[in-house]
Amino acid sequence: MPARLSASMGAMREIQPIIHHGALVAVVIADQAIIPDAVPASDLPAVKAKCLYALEIAAGERPGPYTDAGAAAYASTIAAMRN
Repeated sequence: MPARLSASMGAMREIQPIIHHGALVAVVIADQAIIPDAVPASDLPAVKAKCLYALEIAAGERPGPYTDAGAAAYASTIAAMRN
């Protein structure tokens, strides 16, 4: 992994890749989530939830470190709450 991706920022990397269904779908950089328009609408709620999870860790509102499994569980919880 390049050094710029492993730079520490609290409990989260400075640049946090967001993986969904095995693919890079977004990145969280400091206090911003960047989600490309190409993300299918059906995946967007889960991707946004994973980004929110990363942002909350970066802000110190949730314990870290960020993990893909933790993000997936968070997204599942949010989806269940919406239904």
